[in-house]
Amino acid sequence: MNDVLAYLDEREEEFERHITIARMLQDRVDDVEGNGQVEVRHVNTIKSGLLIHLYNIVEAITTRTLETVGRTVVAERPRRWTEAILKEWVRAEIWSGEERLGDSAFRRLTEVGGTLASGNSPTAFVVKGEPGSWNDKSIKKVAERLGCTLAIDAEISRAAYERVYRDETTALTYLSRRRNAIAHGESTFEDGAQNITLDELAALGNRVLPYLRAVAECYRDFLANKSFLAAEEAAT
Repeated sequence: MNDVLAYLDEREEEFERHITIARMLQDRVDDVEGNGQVEVRHVNTIKSGLLIHLYNIVEAITTRTLETVGRTVVAERPRRWTEAILKEWVRAEIWSGEERLGDSAFRRLTEVGGTLASGNSPTAFVVKGEPGSWNDKSIKKVAERLGCTLAIDAEISRAAYERVYRDETTALTYLSRRRNAIAHGESTFEDGAQNITLDELAALGNRVLPYLRAVAECYRDFLANKSFLAAEEAAT
């Protein structure tokens, strides 16, 4: 998980740099001197990009975390795993996104049975996320499925789970909705973030990014402590 945390460091610094650049451009709005006049619509376009950038960090960190889980647990044989991990492995191996289980799913199920019967360690897999966009609810639900306890500092939890945004939503839910509106064409880049100030964007990042770090650190401890092993196996 150290590589995931290092990646988060890089993306967090990048986001902060882009906020700083956006502030510099905002200070030049309606400055008619020289060439290349900056208008409000230009700043609004950059703010929309920052919303998408912040959500992309959420998606990248959660995806990389689940990939790391799938790579790490296969170092141990399935008979040693907890039931929760075994279920997630079977889910990843059998379900490929189709609505019904067809012949291909039954073929994969046969392969899963063969792997379990052989006693060999399976290849790395990617833990499936929840349907839809990533937010605090889906992050918590996947952690619960895996048996990973999210023991997060009270201040970070409060900032992430407070329903202080439109329609009484949390920071991550608000972010995913605003990003989806832009990404799916419901809003243009010019108007997708026109009612959000740069200070509010920075504050949103200050709620989201520490939470992502805390979640990644919980998974780091989960893997380091081999909490994915059944109790009797972890004791040996």
